[in-house]
Amino acid sequence: MSNSKASVTVNIADRQGEIEVVDSAFQVVANGFGALTVDLAPGLYKARAQAGGGRTESLFLVEPQAKTLTVPLNAIDFANPAPVQEGEDWTRRQQSALFDLVASEPEDVGLGWDGGLLLSLRQDRVPDHNEGRSADRLRIVMDRLQLRDAMGNQLADFRRKEVHLPEVGLSAVNLKLKAGYYLLGYQDEQGETVLTPFYVVTGWRSQIYFQLPDEGPFGYQDFSDRAMLMTPSGMGLPHYELRRYLRLTEIARYALLQGRQAITREEMNALLQDKFFNPLFGLFAAHLLLLSPRPNQDLLETVIHNTAGMIGVDNPDIQALRLALAGLKGESPLASQGVSFPPMLSASWRALLDCPAMVVANPVLREVAARQVAQGPWLAWKLEEEVGGRIVSRSGDSVLSPKILELTLNVPSKVLEKLNIFTKIYNFTTLASPSWELPDTTPASEEDVLQAIKDLACNNPWNEIIRAHKKAVREGQGGLHLTNLQFSLLPMLQLIKEQLEEGDDFTVEEFRLMMSGLHVPLVVAAEALQDLTEKLATIAAPSGG
Repeated sequence: MSNSKASVTVNIADRQGEIEVVDSAFQVVANGFGALTVDLAPGLYKARAQAGGGRTESLFLVEPQAKTLTVPLNAIDFANPAPVQEGEDWTRRQQSALFDLVASEPEDVGLGWDGGLLLSLRQDRVPDHNEGRSADRLRIVMDRLQLRDAMGNQLADFRRKEVHLPEVGLSAVNLKLKAGYYLLGYQDEQGETVLTPFYVVTGWRSQIYFQLPDEGPFGYQDFSDRAMLMTPSGMGLPHYELRRYLRLTEIARYALLQGRQAITREEMNALLQDKFFNPLFGLFAAHLLLLSPRPNQDLLETVIHNTAGMIGVDNPDIQALRLALAGLKGESPLASQGVSFPPMLSASWRALLDCPAMVVANPVLREVAARQVAQGPWLAWKLEEEVGGRIVSRSGDSVLSPKILELTLNVPSKVLEKLNIFTKIYNFTTLASPSWELPDTTPASEEDVLQAIKDLACNNPWNEIIRAHKKAVREGQGGLHLTNLQFSLLPMLQLIKEQLEEGDDFTVEEFRLMMSGLHVPLVVAAEALQDLTEKLATIAAPSGG
């Protein structure tokens, strides 16, 4: 048998998916994305690919005398929140019902009329052919979805004319809406709410598609796996065109989720050409261009300019893209009043975080930075506090300005036991740190921050706090109700404490490096530490005087 190897190319038709090549011993011998080329010895192999829950595979044989071999894989029908795949009668009826809704005039529910919103929730199939169960599942999830204005106020009337079609596994709202920024929320079974931003533009209808899992509750992952479009108001799309738009949306979304420019030239051209009928394609295309090793700056600038002409030059995603473009050119960001609202895309948010001044000027954006949760390509964060359907800030300037309050944490273990948060092993010492301000990021103010953090780190048993918090959460006692950022800061405080106890100093440069690793502005980390301190102080406060 020949020992020579053949050059084997495996490619997916639309270049979407992770590829693995497996040999006859069931060992993975090569992997890649979209397409790969590998030298293989004669033998039997399997090429398999997956994307978004879909799979495809093919067996192939490398002959002893072969020099080259191409193994094509079909495009993967990966999961889509909208019913875009051709299928059985159930799917066709669901498609027809949804696409008829897309073609219909949005309902006026008294929330404005500049633009519109179509929000769809669907099931792949009726569970056990039980329409009653289907209706219940759809209703429960729709009840947990929230529409809020830019200030966080819930708009309870948005479902007043809801379309409910359990016989085809579909619920939707199709309403006229005032142009502006909005928040879409979902409250899970534990009562925690995740918010994600979107916008309605005059003359355009935003479309948001969700899909229920076949089994189990609708969770944050399902909330993040949504498809979105923006189409001109009053302009109906042929069914085949809407299906093409939705599939292209998923291809772009999946590529952004992978963090690579994993689309074909034809797909990029489609994004660029069709952005005039769906501005979100312009945002997707711009961020995918930025993922190129050498982004085409002229093309990027044109895409940003054209997309801004449709959704506004002050749109937060546009502002983020302009910042990224300025960075590519080595230019200073243009003077700006700051970003007034969080962007829709996580990639835009990361671009803003590269220019912290754009974030720290706005307390809402600082709150987003402190409470961000993973939601794929979409920005999302956990809701902090709510009273009567309205998001509220904590009183005073203690949270919306970067300062740490004076601490007095002389806490007997019986107080911790009484509050069912900590156990008897804790013995907080007294700490009276001066409050500190952070009006800017000059070295002097950073030194003040650093000293406050040293004091905070040295006077609290962080390992015990971490263990007790985890234990309380496991046992359903709630723990400290920490944000993701605060929980990430706890090990940092313990490391600082250990470093100082060993006699080594902790410097501003080390602190900057830690903040860079967390990818949050200094002021956001300072606020998170202050809030953590307030939570500890609340637990530490003696009850009844």
